[in-house]
Amino acid sequence: MATSATAKSWRTTALAQNAGNLWGSLAIPSAGSRLLIHVADGTPDATANSTAFHFGATKAGAKLMVKPSFDKFNVDEFRGPVVTNIGAVEMGISAELVGITDLDVMTHMLPGVGTYSTGSVSGDYVAYKMIQIGTKAITYQSIACIFPLIEDTSKWGVFNLYSALNDNGVEWAQSRKELGFTPANFVAFELTSRSAVDTLGCYWKQIP
Repeated sequence: MATSATAKSWRTTALAQNAGNLWGSLAIPSAGSRLLIHVADGTPDATANSTAFHFGATKAGAKLMVKPSFDKFNVDEFRGPVVTNIGAVEMGISAELVGITDLDVMTHMLPGVGTYSTGSVSGDYVAYKMIQIGTKAITYQSIACIFPLIEDTSKWGVFNLYSALNDNGVEWAQSRKELGFTPANFVAFELTSRSAVDTLGCYWKQIP
């Protein structure tokens, strides 16, 4: 019997290597659409994302994650599961941020507990920026990591959480011999008004 070979694809151009940029306070894309970016430099389009916030440098880039968990169901007559469904799904972006003393960064990291304020010189008081720690209404933000593609560095990949918050708080080492970083863990929350296939976020890239 005659047979024919199946072509292999090593996918060695579809690599995750280039540095990404972490952005917050973005506009949530409408259903079925994507985050609008400036194609020349991969930054969020300034008109569509007028509140876009750049989180700055990281210790070792960002980790991007989508993780479903499956409920497996068994019957007595068989040893393996016979059916499954999606029990939960997580989507997130984590990184270690360097901008520890930038209180604009810190206020984006402390939803529900950090209240930002600023003041000018007054009498014996110096100008300041401040975050008071307590409790307040929780706010969410759209987060994205945008990175140039290995296969074509003029094109961009985008990993976007529609509605997210940092659930890790902030902590860092304040030391002469050690550079301080704070871990960030942005977790996506579902937009329940969306179609079931498009509630947490999206991962997309430009193609020719």
